[in-house]
Amino acid sequence: MIVNDVPELARFEGRLEGRPEDPAGAGDLAGYLEYHRFDGVWALNHAFTFPAYRGRGVAAEITRAALDAAREAGAQVRPICPFVADYLDTHPEYADLAVPEKAEQ
Repeated sequence: MIVNDVPELARFEGRLEGRPEDPAGAGDLAGYLEYHRFDGVWALNHAFTFPAYRGRGVAAEITRAALDAAREAGAQVRPICPFVADYLDTHPEYADLAVPEKAEQ
């Protein structure tokens, strides 16, 4: 799978690798992760995998790529999407990217 940031759509897209006979080289869109970027924070809003590709780790691969990109950009992330929040909980290597929860007042 190839994951690319598509800023004009405000999302990361996961595409299956294209077939050799496909001159564009872009494969089928398998899923995406929508985001909103503001003040050095990336709100990761919604992960979606098309039904034909569910159960293959598509959302996890796209999430991993988005988190790696956030780290490279020096950004923090706010996991709005429950899938992304669960991913962060089970992958402590990304814990430093999460925006700390505000303390109760």
